[in-house]
Amino acid sequence: MLKRIDSPPRPEPDSLAGLFGRAKDEARAWLQAEVALYKTIGTEKANAWKLPVMLFAAALFLGHAALLALVATLFVALAQLINPALAGLLTVVILVGTAAILAKVGLAKLKDAGK
Repeated sequence: MLKRIDSPPRPEPDSLAGLFGRAKDEARAWLQAEVALYKTIGTEKANAWKLPVMLFAAALFLGHAALLALVATLFVALAQLINPALAGLLTVVILVGTAAILAKVGLAKLKDAGK
């Protein structure tokens, strides 16, 4: 059979131990309230960012699809003018050159931002 356990007696509020006990309880309650507040603020900010991030992801996906269509169009256009294997190689060279230029400019901007 379970025995009832009484809570330990609280010290008198006028004693030093009572004051420290009350300060501890109030500090715990304050800390829990602060955590709840920041949790609510974080949730609100996350909810506010949810739709814009999804829209940006969709735009990024569609932009990538458009880039792939552009690359395919470039290859087909070059394949009509020259040998298809050479057209594929030229398409790759054009894309690698463009990527290298963008990377170089981005690296330069990153170094400038670090100064």
